[in-house]
Amino acid sequence: MSSTILATAGRIVHRLIERVGLEADAMFLSAGLDPQKLNDPQARYPLERSRQLLHQVNEQIQDPCWGLAAGELWRPTDFHALGYAYLASGTLESALKRMERYFRIVIQGWSVQSSIRDDDFCMTHLIPTDMADLPANHDARLSISLRMCREIYGQEFRFREVRLAHPWQACGYEDFFGCPVRYDADYTGFTIPIDVVRRPLPAKNRDLARANDRILQDLDRRLLDGSMLGRVKNAILDSLPDGKPSAQGIARKLAVSPRTLQRKLQEEGTTFQAVLDGVRKELAEDYLRSGEYDLQTITYLTGFANPPAFSRAFKKWTGRSPSEERESQNYS
Repeated sequence: MSSTILATAGRIVHRLIERVGLEADAMFLSAGLDPQKLNDPQARYPLERSRQLLHQVNEQIQDPCWGLAAGELWRPTDFHALGYAYLASGTLESALKRMERYFRIVIQGWSVQSSIRDDDFCMTHLIPTDMADLPANHDARLSISLRMCREIYGQEFRFREVRLAHPWQACGYEDFFGCPVRYDADYTGFTIPIDVVRRPLPAKNRDLARANDRILQDLDRRLLDGSMLGRVKNAILDSLPDGKPSAQGIARKLAVSPRTLQRKLQEEGTTFQAVLDGVRKELAEDYLRSGEYDLQTITYLTGFANPPAFSRAFKKWTGRSPSEERESQNYS
């Protein structure tokens, strides 16, 4: 199944093209994208055609820094229910974790991963290979991330550090992001001090966030139907009560070779280990949030041998112990 992107997310590029004085509708049509779908929240564009559009934009806009303008042009409705859930989050950490969990609804094959390193919350954007060759894609993603953080935290927000997986360009990145920037990095992403992402936000609205979470969960299920990622996730969910599943075991369940399974997942922008960790992490967070299960039961349901092993893994994923995660739900 070919990867797709939310048509409403295409409005960011449409606004950019109009801003520089080019014919946005004509450029969309030349890439095989119907501009009439831009305001349809259910519509999706083929990712390959969207890539063609971005390369056309790059050729016609004689400015290598055009991706940095994307943040200014972003609107919450461009990301469907994810935009609303993000804005209603109780902390910046819970907002960014929603991005991690649901960004594939915006762009399939473009995953976002969070981690805790020392005193920093880190976000990594894994950009599909066929889109990673355009520096503006990296710049746009982090520009939008900065805008989204400032929307809920305040205009004084700054990243601690930015990493760009492309060479230096004369774009004034340090001034734009207001922090040190590493070029030619192994990945594109950013870090934020842990005390900043865990500070309660004044505009939090748990009911609104949870209502949009339910919409996102439904969209996610529909999007995953038929994809290798969806099939692997479902097979992992079925297997976890029997212990930690292996790639070989899941491949057998799906009647494919382990090599084919890994290749298909790579085409969808992920790996078996990333899917397995993601499923276990999401399940653990859901179970802890519900308050219905004790630690021993959650350990069993997520496929761990014992509670200490589960607690160590959860701490590695989130930077929190399971008990701290339960307490943090007051701010989600």
